[in-house]
Amino acid sequence: MYPNPYLISTASRTGLLTRGLNAIKAVNWSTLLDETQKTLGVINQAIPVVYQIKPIVNNAKTLFRIAGSLNDNTPQEQTQPVENTTATSTPPSPNNSPIFYI
Repeated sequence: MYPNPYLISTASRTGLLTRGLNAIKAVNWSTLLDETQKTLGVINQAIPVVYQIKPIVNNAKTLFRIAGSLNDNTPQEQTQPVENTTATSTPPSPNNSPIFYI
């Protein structure tokens, strides 16, 4: 019914050092270096994009405020038309020639 605990051997015959060396030998270094180089290539391409996008993200609050003000229908400030009142010393000439003031 229950296994005999004295028959089950949990002690391994290889030491920790031997297992570590076997694990190092089992690593495919070529594949590891190739994948590391691909990852670094992607990172080198992504860093400039982050620096280009950063000002847009920082100014997003201002952009949304501007967009909100464009959609707002209430005018902020009403200006009255200014009448053009320029004083001329001579009446305009009917011959369409330039007027020189001395």
